[in-house]
Amino acid sequence: MLVRPFVAQFMKRMAPLYELVIFTASLSKYAEPLVEQLDPDNFCSYKLFREHCTFFNNSFVKDLTRLGRPMTDVIILDNS
Repeated sequence: MLVRPFVAQFMKRMAPLYELVIFTASLSKYAEPLVEQLDPDNFCSYKLFREHCTFFNNSFVKDLTRLGRPMTDVIILDNS
């Protein structure tokens, strides 16, 4: 699996400061093994998958309001 450079270091430095959550629109049965490789030290508090997405306009959307956190306190890093 290819991982962007410095992801592990980023997660290690951010974990004591922030609640980290991995949220992917991929099915858990496919994504979970990759997520385990991405976060072997369990820096992320939660791992969310397609099952946690909202279906809207024929696609799966990461509805961040479902996190139950104030949106003013949420930052999303995404590839698209």
